[in-house]
Amino acid sequence: MFMLRRLGAVAVGILILILIVIGIRGCLNARKERAFENYASDLSTLVNESQQLSSTFFGRFADPKNLTELQFETEIKADRSTAEGLVTRAESLDPPGELSGPQDDVVKSFELRRDGLAGIADNISGAFSNEADVQRDALDQITLDMQDFLASDALYRGAREDSETVLSAQGITAEIPESEFLPQPITDWLDEIAVAESLAGITGAEGTVTGLHGLGISSVLLDGVDLSTETENTLAQEGTPELEVGVTNQGDSEESDIPVDVTVTGAEEPIEANEVIPKILPAEVQTVTVPLEPTPPTGTPVSIEVFIQPVLGEQVADDNEYTYDVTFE
Repeated sequence: MFMLRRLGAVAVGILILILIVIGIRGCLNARKERAFENYASDLSTLVNESQQLSSTFFGRFADPKNLTELQFETEIKADRSTAEGLVTRAESLDPPGELSGPQDDVVKSFELRRDGLAGIADNISGAFSNEADVQRDALDQITLDMQDFLASDALYRGAREDSETVLSAQGITAEIPESEFLPQPITDWLDEIAVAESLAGITGAEGTVTGLHGLGISSVLLDGVDLSTETENTLAQEGTPELEVGVTNQGDSEESDIPVDVTVTGAEEPIEANEVIPKILPAEVQTVTVPLEPTPPTGTPVSIEVFIQPVLGEQVADDNEYTYDVTFE
């Protein structure tokens, strides 16, 4: 009888111990799940604010309305400050240990967005410069800075996929939000002419631009041969090839200091050349000659891109850029 009582007490003790272990395990599991859920919720808040920043920034680029150059620059710098704050908050997120790796990539993603905005803010005044070389260099850099946003989105997508793998393995139902900072179509923001066209719609410091403004490439000849954008162009090479680029003032205002940029790719090293049209009157056609130096190789197809910067107030720049496939013999 005594032994039975002892066995019964032991059994009760074991049962109580099992219940305690189950209870502790349940508490730990619940706490762990809450940690994942809290992290996902905090990240969602940051992502929503980042998406709002993207909408504001690119919306301003697409439609600057009546902003002056100074107002536009001021707002871009404010966007940079906002992005810096988002990085600080991303760094302060407290993920469960299993998500420490993806969290590092999340922070890097937000840092790339900040860096892209910082670069654009630093170069935006140069994009409004009256000096052709300064403006061209600034637009080149702004277009490169846009690529930070593309890299940021790719990095975040990878972090999200890794996080979802961890959540699935843990049996957690929390959701990691999507985040795409660079809007579709992304090619619109990685193309210098699209960026230049957007900035051309911004008013000057003196107020709204009046009159009709616009330029267009009316002809492109290479060593006297009219080039085609539809088919490959084959030409005999004799000495240094020269492009003759015809530019038409399609507006009703005189324009000045118009850069004409030529880029040749496909050779071992890209060839970059440019000339400037000092002045062009309404309805006038000006022709500039651009030597291609160093000389492109023979027998190798190359692409020749001809680009003229949109002028202040130009609303449509569809004919400001053309690309030609050329093989020299």
